[in-house]
Amino acid sequence: MEQLKNTTLSPNLTVLLYGPPGTGKTSLTRGFAKKYGVPICVVESDRLVSPLLGDTIKNIRNVVELSSEISKERGAFVLFFDEIDAVGSERSNTHEVGEIKRAVISFLQVIDRVNYEGVPLAIFGATNHQHQLDSAIWRRFTFHFRFDFPDYNLRKQIIEGFLAKIKRAKIGVDNQIFTSLNEEYNRMQKIEKEIANKMGQKVTEFDDMILWNEISKKIKGEGLLKLTHGYSGSDIERGTKVALLKAISVELLTYDLFYDSLKLVGGTAIHVERQNTLATTRGFILKDEGNEKKHNRDNKPPEI
Repeated sequence: MEQLKNTTLSPNLTVLLYGPPGTGKTSLTRGFAKKYGVPICVVESDRLVSPLLGDTIKNIRNVVELSSEISKERGAFVLFFDEIDAVGSERSNTHEVGEIKRAVISFLQVIDRVNYEGVPLAIFGATNHQHQLDSAIWRRFTFHFRFDFPDYNLRKQIIEGFLAKIKRAKIGVDNQIFTSLNEEYNRMQKIEKEIANKMGQKVTEFDDMILWNEISKKIKGEGLLKLTHGYSGSDIERGTKVALLKAISVELLTYDLFYDSLKLVGGTAIHVERQNTLATTRGFILKDEGNEKKHNRDNKPPEI
């Protein structure tokens, strides 16, 4: 801290994590804190917002000031704001009330003060709605980490991890699940390598859908990895829990039972797509309504 004070260039220990829900933003932060033995406080940002005038600002300042004190005592502390858009939404949004706009300003001020004083407090923020964040909030966070849906390589590891947990519960897991999973994975890898050789560069599952279109054409039928395209880790976990409830009675998790359970819960990507489509459509409607009102004003008949 003394060395940093002398430089007058104290680094901002601020990190913004953004992306779809269920992709591991909170889990990664908790894992980071656990690995390095740094105490962490996870704040549900929406609970800071109060209907009483001035209370939202007071809540934000209190939680940051308390965390600053703890960080000075402990030498380091992580303050994690989950769903940070609740207190950091775009101030130019006409639908936001004055209290939220004042809360955004207050949040910016407390971050600036922490950075200026060189307090060993790391401020993390996570959001599923990064497009709603105020541009000044983006600038206050030094590091930006984007979270995407897991590709088929990671989904395979996630599925195998949950299957291992089921085995620990002394419930049998049909070998067909592992056999089918490995076969499907190997075929996907082969297709990916073929495309990479043709294009001269690596193509991921979510790059312009080139790889996924080839997979859909060349791998007939549905497998676990094809089914879970657009699933978050949290989606796969929910599907595994459904399968577990069904498997307990027969003491065996079969391929069909596991597949049907994953299909039942569905993937987050579909819902995110729908929300984006609705938001875009709503934007066009609002724009049209605004043009209509302007047109009516411009063509207002003369007063008599």
